[in-house]
Amino acid sequence: MLEKVSILFNSDLSMTDCAEEFFRAAVKRWNIEEDRIDWIALSLREAVNNAIIHGNQNCRDKKVEVVMEAVDKEILLRIWDEGRGFDIYSLPDPTKEENLLRPHGRGIFLISKFVDSVRFVCRETGFGVELKVELKK
Repeated sequence: MLEKVSILFNSDLSMTDCAEEFFRAAVKRWNIEEDRIDWIALSLREAVNNAIIHGNQNCRDKKVEVVMEAVDKEILLRIWDEGRGFDIYSLPDPTKEENLLRPHGRGIFLISKFVDSVRFVCRETGFGVELKVELKK
C-alpha cells in the first residue's frame, strides 16, 4: 500500500479545523481504530497550530503544508512551515512542577504521547515535524 495526499494553506488558525477534516477523510481508507484516530487528530492539530504560531509567526502570507503518506504498515504525517525551526532540547519540561501551571508549552509533549514517533526536520524552505503511526499488523 502506498498512498500520498497533501494540503497547502496560508497560516491562519481557522485552517487547523480544515487540516483535521482533511486527515479524517483520508484516514478512513487506512486501518486505524476509531479512538486512535482522535488522538492522532489531536497531535495533528497541535503540530499545525505550532507551525502557524511558532514556525510562521502567524504571518498569513506564509504557508503550512500537511502531507499524509501511507506506506506498508505505517502512516507518516508531515507538517511543514516556513520557519527556521527550534532546538527541541531547549524546551522546558512540562511535567516539572515549575511548569505545571504555565498556559503553554505542552504541545510537543502531547504530540509525542499520541503517536508512535516524532521527528523534527529542517529543510531549505522551512521546518517540519514528522509523526509516525504504526498500523495494526
